[in-house]
Amino acid sequence: MTLGKAREAVQQLLRDYASSRKNDVLRGAETPHLAALLLQKYGYGLCDSFAAIYEGLGPAPTYHDVDILVSEIDPDWKTNADARWASRPADLSTDKR
Repeated sequence: MTLGKAREAVQQLLRDYASSRKNDVLRGAETPHLAALLLQKYGYGLCDSFAAIYEGLGPAPTYHDVDILVSEIDPDWKTNADARWASRPADLSTDKR
């Protein structure tokens, strides 16, 4: 597989996963916060894997590419991430009971 085809395959995986998360939000199975977090972790992993495999051979998908898709699901993802990391221990729920 060529570098270009591999990059497109990874980008298609990201788009497909983002679409799946969006559908789960629309049907009420996930909150936008959770769906965006799952997409971000999956996407960052794909970016890191691609970069490790094709190191130095050309441009890889970036975290910025992932963040664009994440913001389509949860426009407040940066605020939600800050709140999640500010809580101790970090958790998906920032409402500690």
